[in-house]
Amino acid sequence: MSFSLMWSSLANFADGSPVNLWIQNTYWLWPVMEIIHFLGLALLFGGLLVVDLRMAGHLKGVTPVSTHQLLPLVLLGFALNLITGILFFFGDPGRYSINIGFQLKMMLIGLAGLNALFYHWRVSPTLVTWDGTTTPPRLARGVAYVSLACWFGVLLTGRLIPYVGTG
Repeated sequence: MSFSLMWSSLANFADGSPVNLWIQNTYWLWPVMEIIHFLGLALLFGGLLVVDLRMAGHLKGVTPVSTHQLLPLVLLGFALNLITGILFFFGDPGRYSINIGFQLKMMLIGLAGLNALFYHWRVSPTLVTWDGTTTPPRLARGVAYVSLACWFGVLLTGRLIPYVGTG
């Protein structure tokens, strides 16, 4: 199934659904979802910024292991954004399904997810051996910079959704 066909199928599923009608008919819901999405983004990106910058060798005053304490906040932020993002799509499936900014954002989130899995499998187990003076290995720095690039791209493409044309 092609990428555009997948989005078209999801839009057809969402259009006219009870969730779609609820979002469209509840005037206060969209702004509340925007606020929750923004709070989720602050938790997600704020936490990842510290984790990734430390993993890349910056913020040497922060121990690498202590950055793991931020991961529950990062996951909470991601969950808030996932839920509100799905609701945004259901609220206006025709617009989102053909929007190039949205499609690029989804691809970057997918890439960030694969990068996070790679981090979990290959980098995270080595963090327990790091101390404040450890120079992060090249692999860890690469994963950190890919994460930062992906999430910065998600921020950028998300902000462009209202302004860019369709695919």
